[in-house]
Amino acid sequence: MPEGTLQNEAAPPPIKKKMATGAKVAIGCGSGCLLVVVLLVVGVVVSAFYVKKTITRYEQELKGFGFEKVASGQMLDMAEPVTEPILLKGQMVRIMAGSTTNLAVLAQACEVNGRIEGTLYFRGQVLTVNPGAVITGGVNAHAQALVNHGTIKGGITGKHQALSPPQQ
Repeated sequence: MPEGTLQNEAAPPPIKKKMATGAKVAIGCGSGCLLVVVLLVVGVVVSAFYVKKTITRYEQELKGFGFEKVASGQMLDMAEPVTEPILLKGQMVRIMAGSTTNLAVLAQACEVNGRIEGTLYFRGQVLTVNPGAVITGGVNAHAQALVNHGTIKGGITGKHQALSPPQQ
């Protein structure tokens, strides 16, 4: 080889660094946590969709019974007597003064304190008929619990998991 000519020597291949065990664990845990978060979000979205669908179905059912007028709010206190069929929607509904017609309630909880001259349609978790309250047309309830300390003259129909006190 002539002088002044550079010889092309091949550079040694780079040394591959192996991933540390801690990094592998961190990637695995991060992926697992991401999967759990995604599954939780999907679960919440599916649950919300199901709840909305159920509420819409109940609203349509109650409108089919003639409840076209709707009053809604977080907490409804019906202090004035109700004179026309109405659907009451809220987190908590209290019927204080009573009603001269059928009533429908779509709520987490409902308390009846007055006199209802007709049928009470309830869709929710807990319906409480307090002492002194009277429902002449009966109760059609889809509820987890129905607590009756008052008078229900027309009987109780529908689906409920617990009835307190038990029917005689």
